[in-house]
Amino acid sequence: MRMMSMTNPADSPKHFIDRYGRQAFYTLIVTLPLSLIGFVFSVTLLALGIGLSPLFVGLPLMQAALYAARGLMAFDQKLMRRTLSGSAQETLPPVMPHERIKYRDFITTPKIYAPLLYWLLKLPVALLQFAAAVTFVLAGICIVLAPAVYMALNHYGIEIFGGDDIVLSWLLPDMEPFQRSWIVAAVGSVIVAIGFGVLNQTMRSSTALLADVVEARPKQEAADYVPGLPVEQYN
Repeated sequence: MRMMSMTNPADSPKHFIDRYGRQAFYTLIVTLPLSLIGFVFSVTLLALGIGLSPLFVGLPLMQAALYAARGLMAFDQKLMRRTLSGSAQETLPPVMPHERIKYRDFITTPKIYAPLLYWLLKLPVALLQFAAAVTFVLAGICIVLAPAVYMALNHYGIEIFGGDDIVLSWLLPDMEPFQRSWIVAAVGSVIVAIGFGVLNQTMRSSTALLADVVEARPKQEAADYVPGLPVEQYN
C-alpha cells in the first residue's frame, strides 16, 4: 500500500512564491487600472442614464451600466481567486449569475446595484493595495539589488554606500562600501518577506469586501422543505 504524503502541496515554498508573484502582479498592474475603469465607466453611464431617463434614453444606459459593472466585477472575482490560497477562495461568494435586467428591476430589485457599490468601495481598497505593493514589493526588490547596483556604478567611478552615506557610516563604520551593500540587500529581503504578509492580508480584506457586497446565495426551493426542521437551516 502506498503511503500518502502528509505535506500539503499548497504549503510548499514554490507555491508560496508563485502566489506571492501573482499577488504582486495583481496589485501592481491589474487592480488599480481595473478599479478605475470599473468606477468611471459604471458611474458615468449610470449618471447619464439617470439624467436622460425622462427622455427614455437613459433607461438603456442605466441597464448598460449595470451589465458592465457586473461583468467587470465577475472578471475581477476570477482574477482574485487565482491570487488566494485554497482556504481563502472558499470565502468568496459565487459569481453573480448573468441574468437579464429588466426596467422594472430598477425599483423592485435593489440587488442589481451591488456591482456599482462594489466598484465604489473597491477603488480606495485598490489604492491601498497598490501603495502596499510599491512600498514592500517594488521597493524591497530594488533594495535587494543593492550589490549589483553598487558594482555597476563603481565600474563607472561612482561610489555609493561610502563615507558620504551618513547613516551607514554611523551604523556600520568598520565595513567597506561593498560589504554595506550586502547588509542593505539583507534589509531588502526582510522588506520583501514582510510584503508577502501585507499583500496576503490586503487580498483577504478585499475578499471580505466582496463577500459583504455581493452575497449570492442560492434560494431554498419549496420542494426542499422538510417539516419539523427549524427555518434557520434554510437561511
